[in-house]
Amino acid sequence: MYEVTRGFLPHPFEIGSTPEHMWDYRDVPMARGPSLSRRLRASARNALELARFGRLGEDYSATFDIVDTGPHHRLRRYAGPADGPVALLVPPLMLTAEIYDVAPDTSAVSYLGDGGVSPWVVDFGAPEHERGGMSRSLDDHIRAIVTSIERVRAVTGKDVHLCGYSQGGMFAYQTAAFLRGEGIRSVVTFGSPVDIHKNLRAVRSDLAGHFAKTMHPLASALFERMEGLPGKLTSTAFKIVSTRKELEQRIDFLRSLHDRDRMVKREARRRFLGGGGFVAWPGPAFRAFVDEFVVHNRMMSGGFVIDGRTVSLADLALPILAFVGSSDEIARPATVRAIAKAAPDADVHFMTVRGGHFGIVVGGSAMAETWPAVAEWIKNDASLPPAASTRELDDDDDEPGGDLDLELDLAFDVAARTVKDAWRKLGEVVASANATVDTVRWQEPRLRRLASIEPETKISASRELARRAKETPDATFFLWRGRAFSFRDADTRVSNVARGLTFVGVRPGEKVGVWMHSRPSLLSTATALGRIGAIAVIAPPDAPREGVEDAFRDAGVDRIVVDPEHVGIPGALVLGGGSKRAIDGAFDMEAVDVTEIALEHADEGAARDLAMILLRPSEQDGALRAVPVTNHRWALSAIGAAAVCTVEPADTVLCAVPLHHPTGLLVSAGAALAGGARLALVEMPRKDYAGALVAAIRHAGATIVFYTGEMLRPLLEERADRHLPVRLFAGSGMRPALATRLRERFGVDTIEFYAGTAHRAILADASGDAPGSLGSVLPGSAEVTLVAFDPETRQVVRDGAGHLVHAGAEEAGLLAVKVEPDEILPGAIANAFADGGTWLVTNDVLERDATGKLWFVDALSRFVGGVSLRRVEDALYTLPEVQLAAAWESGGRVHAGYVAREAIAPERLLAALGDLPVHAGRVPEIQLTEGFRVLPPRVAPR
Repeated sequence: MYEVTRGFLPHPFEIGSTPEHMWDYRDVPMARGPSLSRRLRASARNALELARFGRLGEDYSATFDIVDTGPHHRLRRYAGPADGPVALLVPPLMLTAEIYDVAPDTSAVSYLGDGGVSPWVVDFGAPEHERGGMSRSLDDHIRAIVTSIERVRAVTGKDVHLCGYSQGGMFAYQTAAFLRGEGIRSVVTFGSPVDIHKNLRAVRSDLAGHFAKTMHPLASALFERMEGLPGKLTSTAFKIVSTRKELEQRIDFLRSLHDRDRMVKREARRRFLGGGGFVAWPGPAFRAFVDEFVVHNRMMSGGFVIDGRTVSLADLALPILAFVGSSDEIARPATVRAIAKAAPDADVHFMTVRGGHFGIVVGGSAMAETWPAVAEWIKNDASLPPAASTRELDDDDDEPGGDLDLELDLAFDVAARTVKDAWRKLGEVVASANATVDTVRWQEPRLRRLASIEPETKISASRELARRAKETPDATFFLWRGRAFSFRDADTRVSNVARGLTFVGVRPGEKVGVWMHSRPSLLSTATALGRIGAIAVIAPPDAPREGVEDAFRDAGVDRIVVDPEHVGIPGALVLGGGSKRAIDGAFDMEAVDVTEIALEHADEGAARDLAMILLRPSEQDGALRAVPVTNHRWALSAIGAAAVCTVEPADTVLCAVPLHHPTGLLVSAGAALAGGARLALVEMPRKDYAGALVAAIRHAGATIVFYTGEMLRPLLEERADRHLPVRLFAGSGMRPALATRLRERFGVDTIEFYAGTAHRAILADASGDAPGSLGSVLPGSAEVTLVAFDPETRQVVRDGAGHLVHAGAEEAGLLAVKVEPDEILPGAIANAFADGGTWLVTNDVLERDATGKLWFVDALSRFVGGVSLRRVEDALYTLPEVQLAAAWESGGRVHAGYVAREAIAPERLLAALGDLPVHAGRVPEIQLTEGFRVLPPRVAPR
């Protein structure tokens, strides 16, 4: 329980009392002088008192008031100026709030109060002694800090400087990001790690990540059975990690045992570190800490969830002062300094204090360096005094510290080198093994699953969601506008929408139009229609209403589901929109009481069944054309992408492509669902979106970004630091040269996909060793080949018998896809080759290299006079000034335009284009389609 009027170590005797049976050292005569015998006698007396009563001297605690009490905390106010700036101090979970008030000469709250700062402390108490304390979550602690900030502001009328030691500093970062800085003037942390994977300095951080992910499944079962970590365990762990300091203190204790005055002065600190200052760590909070911040390292990557909201340190845009312990073994300097990368928009300063983890806040260095700097920082309104050192060390530049004898230093150095070598070798083995494990665990089973799908196999997006909701109901599925929703939430929403659709009369096999913006309601509606066996006909949200209505009519649609922005079609069903709903006479689906509506024969869809129809704008005239998608086609895209990208539950997939686009609905959302990963849905602005894309990646902690066309090219122009949490860019339409430049810029690999919309061919480079390559067919894909064509006439080549001709080795050819007997594909050619099979010749020109990998060349329609327009654009992209390029045909002549950050000399432009017959020049703007493909400029190049 909380001890308010006493210190952190209650004692059975009142302060100042001396019971008759208590030995008083003052009654024992002691000879003067430094003789060894007198020192031994004094040491014996002090040791006996410690043995009998557990302490020397009286308990200590600075005076404080309890200003607020909550279910998980109490808010302390210590003595300080009533009108001074406010410091709110947060302790770590395993330590008591007395970390800021250990002893009179090392009391942070007393120093701040005397120095003109009003000190307040969040006291989490001892969970093991609180009702329900061992059931606390990390969110409970964040809520307690938020409540404390609100209370302090209400009392003082001032914003707070939020300060935290160790994990308390992590709480401070998380709370400030959760509140988006509201009510917080600055954040001050002491030895608070951000990139926890860097804490193993003998192992590269990527290897540490592999190690953590490999070991986590082995430890998670044990963690689940634990109520929490007892205070004695955390105290022991602290001593083990800080062995050097522990030995120093033990040696100093023995050397000083005869000196009672010195012993009494250091008694509070000794007892605190001896275990009295340590409390239990609640089980739910501990498990969440390990999963979120140790295994997944989300302090660094972003996208952790607090109270159902997604949070990232990239959201921080306020002053930060981070103290680094030069010899800190618990939060190594590199892990602390990582805040500068995790919060690129914050004004970050560092101060290095000579000492270890505990010495940053308690002890001589803390009183001489740390707290004076904190007081000046706060009184100067979050700016450092001119004399303060704020230099940032390199990641591996750990300053020396400690004051042990040389013999001990040498012993530690030898041991450290041995441990480093062992860790490094283990890390490299784990990294190699982890890559193999990822392939065995995530890739191969999915590829086998694709190969095993038969026409009658029960499979659909709805069925996959139901499976995930059953296996991992509480795991986060998708992130939307800062909110997080679990698989259970998503599955419940889909079932309720399916019940609502059943209520209004939708039946299996019926085609239902869906006209919505990229929002969860579109995903829910399409999936719900699949759950009851109906077919979603999905139109682009920005398409003209007349064209959408015509396309719906041609597809046989009788009912239309819209969001509030598309209300206006007579008889439309309105879904979603939250508080901004405006249905204007349409039927409000949200008002249907679905509690009594049964779902019969749910998720009965087979692979061969039609799942949805995507209405795609034609490149020629913009008219909407129907692209049917079967459940098998969905599975090829979703499970295939999840397999090739080794998507796992730890991943966050960012969908920045509109949901109605195949890459959005089938690949991005599908891969996240098939991989059990998180799906971050974002709405991208149509222009100047690079900054918004980087912000979305950091906020969600995205590890996989699916792209299309030129979507990622503007990232090269973004003036952001190199750090992104992304491990993989995947999609279609990226040029190999851009993949290389993105890897150089961000260190991120790229996988290029090819997935047909009108056929079952799906290609990808599963090995990932040829950036930009389409690789080869995936299991379950239709058989493919390349057929010879004439680039001048754009016609396929036939032999004397009228059969198609296979393209030669390393020769560009049109991709042809074999059609199964039960498939009906318009334009398919029967008896295309001498074998008598039926093949569909696509509009895509590919080339097979000497290793057998396929590479995209261009669309057949983009060959003009034998010249590929993509080749022209590639030539322009060799000029580093070019930001975007487009080539097109007009009047039988090839034109090219480019957007550049500065003028390009004519001779350099001619050299880049070489012998290509093209008229090229600079244009003010090049527009992109919804799929981020270039549209020819409306003005002639100059």
